[in-house]
Amino acid sequence: MPSAPTPVTDPENPKIQRWDDIGLLLIHDFITEDEEAAMIAAFHAVDHRLDGKRRISQHFGYHFDYTTFGASETSFTPVPSYITDFLPRLPVQDYLPDQFTAQYYPPGAGIPPHVDTHSMFGEALYSLSYGSAVPMVFRMSDANDARKMRLPRRSLQSSVLESKMEGASGTNPESAATAPDSQTTMTVKSKPEEPSPENPSWELVLPPRSLLLMTGPARYGYTHGIKSRKTDIINGEMVHRQGRYSITMRTVRRGDEIGCNCVFPGVCDARIREEQNRPAAAQRMDPLEK
Repeated sequence: MPSAPTPVTDPENPKIQRWDDIGLLLIHDFITEDEEAAMIAAFHAVDHRLDGKRRISQHFGYHFDYTTFGASETSFTPVPSYITDFLPRLPVQDYLPDQFTAQYYPPGAGIPPHVDTHSMFGEALYSLSYGSAVPMVFRMSDANDARKMRLPRRSLQSSVLESKMEGASGTNPESAATAPDSQTTMTVKSKPEEPSPENPSWELVLPPRSLLLMTGPARYGYTHGIKSRKTDIINGEMVHRQGRYSITMRTVRRGDEIGCNCVFPGVCDARIREEQNRPAAAQRMDPLEK
């Protein structure tokens, strides 16, 4: 698989790589090794289970809502200091995340390709990786992704029991791998990624302690995911995967803030809701051509 397009290195900070044409930014060593160790220890102080088979999730702030794909109005867990301490260092300070999902991935675990919900969260979408490196796969969405977005969504429990999947393209991958409480484990089996002849995919290695920021096309138009496999090719060498942790960070939209006017209607939940309120003839139109 092709590697990521060539980035621009920030002249003021060589640890920052930018892909300005798609709104992608990667900060190396965003947290220190001491912070990383403290975060891992704090994670397992809450949940001691670690058998190499289960993905473990912990939710802070307002919990992710698996029926609306936004944030819960009522379920709330205070955000720990190991997260609030680094918020002043985030690259976007106009607004800060208030919904956090910390996760442990055993070696070999993946994330199905998906586009995070547009309307329910702000533009800046962060992923902090720690514990080990992993390649993340990016691909511009296409008609197949738009089709998947328009399939009926089943409940969390039925999705897990019937298909044993981690998620599906066009939905948040957490929705089929975690339950709405603050700490959850589940044994899952990934669905093979369907080929996409329209747009090529490429991999970006996320080093441990790195912060990924997705805005613009990377946030709204590209799918991102992690392949389920035991080894990766990094810098030309085969590397066995180790346990990995991540924190996904989002800013919740409420009330009149909910909505989206992006240029990617095929994978936009706000546009899909508009389509569902239109006459049947309009719904039969190609969603990517609207």
